[in-house]
Amino acid sequence: MQNSPKVLAFDLGNVLFGFDYTIALNKIKGRMKVTIPEVIYSLYDKNFTIPFEKGLVTGEEFYRLFMKEFGIDFAYSEFVDAWCKIFFPILEVIDLVKNLKGKYPLYLISNINQLHFEYLNQEYPEVFSLFNGLVLSYAIKSVKPEKEIYQKLADRAKVTFPELIYIDDRQDLITQAQKFKLNCILFKDCPQLVLDLKKINITTE
Repeated sequence: MQNSPKVLAFDLGNVLFGFDYTIALNKIKGRMKVTIPEVIYSLYDKNFTIPFEKGLVTGEEFYRLFMKEFGIDFAYSEFVDAWCKIFFPILEVIDLVKNLKGKYPLYLISNINQLHFEYLNQEYPEVFSLFNGLVLSYAIKSVKPEKEIYQKLADRAKVTFPELIYIDDRQDLITQAQKFKLNCILFKDCPQLVLDLKKINITTE
């Protein structure tokens, strides 16, 4: 392990990009038959988006499911516009990744649906070009914390689980990844991440 390469794997949501579903929902709340908290509950607690994030339904299929579930009726193009414009870059972390590029192999591992990724990749191509590889749930049909998505990451990076340093803001995902023997850092903010990386001898400057 001492001589093994250190491969850094970053989560996307709330690590590289912040996001807020209420931005989208406030745009369409006048046309919904349910409240914003009810939609948020479905998205998070009822895992309404998981089939979309696993690539099991297309964008148009998810749109139809969304319209039916929440009693909305408007055009697909309007839905895509509202659904996607909820992100904002976390510049401190992106600058950190720029500093790490070339020093360590860098990977992105994200539970993300096709519409969100295509939007972000179009708007921020320079961010995604920083990474040696992207492991996207919808493309490989597996979501964190399933072992398959971490195995795909290890395979693409050509390392074993203990050679990976996985950074995520969700404790539940970190806990499961630790069971697979990945080295994990719980993301709180960029200064804390820098400190945590230095503790394991990762140069960030």
